[in-house]
Amino acid sequence: MSYLPCNYKTAELSNGKVHAITKKFPRHILSENTIVIRPYYMGICRADIKEIMGSRDVPTDRGPLFGHELVGSVIFSGTKTGFQEGELVTFNPNITPDRTTGFAEYVFVHGTEEQLDQTVIRVPEYDIIHHIWMPEPMACIVHATQKMLELNNLTDLKGKKVGIIGAGCSGIMFSMYARHLEAAVAIFNRGEMRRKFASDRHLFSAEEIHSLADTNAYQNAFDIVMVVSTMVSSEILKKAATLVSDGGTILIYGGTREGDKFLTTSVNIDVVRRQELIQLTEYDGKKIRICGAYGCYKQDYEESFRLHAEHPDQFPLEKIVSEEIDFEDFSNLVMSMATGEKDYPGKVVIRTNFE
Repeated sequence: MSYLPCNYKTAELSNGKVHAITKKFPRHILSENTIVIRPYYMGICRADIKEIMGSRDVPTDRGPLFGHELVGSVIFSGTKTGFQEGELVTFNPNITPDRTTGFAEYVFVHGTEEQLDQTVIRVPEYDIIHHIWMPEPMACIVHATQKMLELNNLTDLKGKKVGIIGAGCSGIMFSMYARHLEAAVAIFNRGEMRRKFASDRHLFSAEEIHSLADTNAYQNAFDIVMVVSTMVSSEILKKAATLVSDGGTILIYGGTREGDKFLTTSVNIDVVRRQELIQLTEYDGKKIRICGAYGCYKQDYEESFRLHAEHPDQFPLEKIVSEEIDFEDFSNLVMSMATGEKDYPGKVVIRTNFE
């Protein structure tokens, strides 16, 4: 193991602050059940920002997410991991074996061979490090959409009208997937920056993207409304209730907190989302199905890779990246995002020096 370094750089989150630190490379923890990944790039997720600010409930069965979007190369693989050095991989944080943050020059993952098979996902696109897109959030969108179809006894979205609240990265990917499943889509966002980004990148037509203030003009217009905002507020839920048709479905995907209810109803949307349930309720004279989805699995990554490879025009996922920075600039930038000093319409990618 003479090729392994003596030290490495990593980010540390403590008491709402992110610091760049240098650690000794922990050779003593390398075992037959260890994989070490050297990321080529990492992505900043809104869940990372919420963990910095303390506005995210960390599930006891999955742990913190801070630093979970990455693509890199296996540089060490124990004899009982099922992996080989040099394999290009990404990461699924929903299985939660013992692991360190992805915001680092090296990521250490420990688990049984069965856990690692579900956690460390092989990437079939070898040019992904030069044509960057993020497999983890796309896998979550695939999973959530398929779960929504399953809960509503649907096989596709042909002939359906789908409204999406939130034009961030997840909202854009939901829209791409809904269109692929033959839905007519409209995406709503409060701020102009994300709407303009989506328009300038030719991700949506002018007829497909709207201001959130325009929801009253689309009352009862959608069979399905997907709530994809960073936080699911009462204001957002009222907008969703306005948009959805009588007998329609609202998918809760955006961030919820323990005890959150769907407006004046008894539906606990945090439980619905995390346990992937569907409940029928009534609000403002409408019967509405409220369903939720959370996380993803290995097969969702594999489907994401298939969709991107076979339908590149429908899934131009590279266009979602709006900013690339060096790892040395990460700590300052992510703190400025957490405090609201800076914001970006698409995905922010952190590159390491390894290629």
